[in-house]
Amino acid sequence: MTPNHKINIFLENKKWLDKKIFKSKESIDKFIHHLSKETINKCFLQPRFKKFKNLKTNVNFILADDKFLKKLNTEFLNKKNPTNVLSFPNENFFKYKENFLGEIFLSYETCKKEAKKFKIDSKDRIGHMIVHGTLHLLGYDHKTKVDEKKMIYIESKILNSLGINYY
Repeated sequence: MTPNHKINIFLENKKWLDKKIFKSKESIDKFIHHLSKETINKCFLQPRFKKFKNLKTNVNFILADDKFLKKLNTEFLNKKNPTNVLSFPNENFFKYKENFLGEIFLSYETCKKEAKKFKIDSKDRIGHMIVHGTLHLLGYDHKTKVDEKKMIYIESKILNSLGINYY
């Protein structure tokens, strides 16, 4: 039996209600819930997550815009430009097995621009960023070539299993 992960979604910008991508707020919520839960569950099957296997987790998603993510990117990473996704992992998750994994911020405009650039569907780009952001909360990163290779491997495996097109 897989644990029930709680996914909280906060709509910070109404641009996310674009009917060309999602039919309703409920369809956005359902999409994010599904992809985030699948990512967590697939990761929890790996040996490094054995002690977390039955842990019920909690994740916050904040659906924002370029202005919001630029502000966060500048404040926390000293980068003065917007970005597609920012993840803020709870550092106590691995130390104390706390249920709260962290927060993921997504930018509507950047995801749309990148979808166009990579010639993929906007929903697929957003899905990719949901999986990518969730993996960051679970300790994956791309700071070194070795870490990047591990993250790309698990990310592509999950995206392929979910039928999400990516570059």
